[in-house]
Amino acid sequence: MERFAKAVEKALIKIAERDLKEVDISEIWVETSLPKDFILEILKKGKVKVPESISVIKNKEEVIWKRSRS
Repeated sequence: MERFAKAVEKALIKIAERDLKEVDISEIWVETSLPKDFILEILKKGKVKVPESISVIKNKEEVIWKRSRS
């Protein structure tokens, strides 16, 4: 599972470089080719470090992850 979490992290870094604040899991899927259900599971377990520039990760309209305000 850790190896796949790293793949999702790397994909999020690439996506963040495009200055996207809101990310859909389909964009993570394009970068990783992991099944969307698996990406959802990884994100919901909180196993990934999300780049600071990303504020929301969605599955279509459903918010999967949102940066908490400190």
